[in-house]
Amino acid sequence: MFQTISWVSFSLVLAGIVVHWLASPRSRLAKRDAAGDDGRLCWSCCGENLTLLAKFNRLACAVALGSLIVLFITGFGGRLLLDEAIHGYTLMVHVGLAPVFVISAGVVLVAWGYRCRLNGDDRQGLANLLRLRGANPDDTADLGWKLTFWLAMILVVPVSLSMVLGMFPIFGTHGQEWLMGLHQYTSLALTLVVLIHLHLLLRRCCG
Repeated sequence: MFQTISWVSFSLVLAGIVVHWLASPRSRLAKRDAAGDDGRLCWSCCGENLTLLAKFNRLACAVALGSLIVLFITGFGGRLLLDEAIHGYTLMVHVGLAPVFVISAGVVLVAWGYRCRLNGDDRQGLANLLRLRGANPDDTADLGWKLTFWLAMILVVPVSLSMVLGMFPIFGTHGQEWLMGLHQYTSLALTLVVLIHLHLLLRRCCG
């Protein structure tokens, strides 16, 4: 069941990213906005004259993304390809790298939280979307990557806690099975949200 849900979810998200990249008329707006104040976000990808703090923040982003990729491969590889649970050395790598991801994600939250805050235009655009009203494209230009950033940070919490709590016998067999299921599905959701966030961020910076 989890294998099927994972394949379908990844297929839908990747298809949506391709369609959005080809069909969305955001190129010129993204390039125009990248020259403004909000465009300073793009230094994380291509900045040259960076301060020591900026280099540290960029390193934290790279470590968080790299560790997430390895965690995805070790955690989902067997499930998606062979429908087998993680075990052996793969499990050791997965468990050993998890704290690195959690710590680096915390640094990313502190470093980028202020830049990813919702300003007045973002809140107005979100309110219009929730009310099913037509939103001004200028009000929603940055809404997607900001919301996916915060959603990813929120998902890190159940992903981490479900695994840590599952190591204790106080929840019993059924409780541990439930926590394992929670860990799997929140990890899947986190991976999908990060994919969407990276797409929107690259679209925002590079058009």
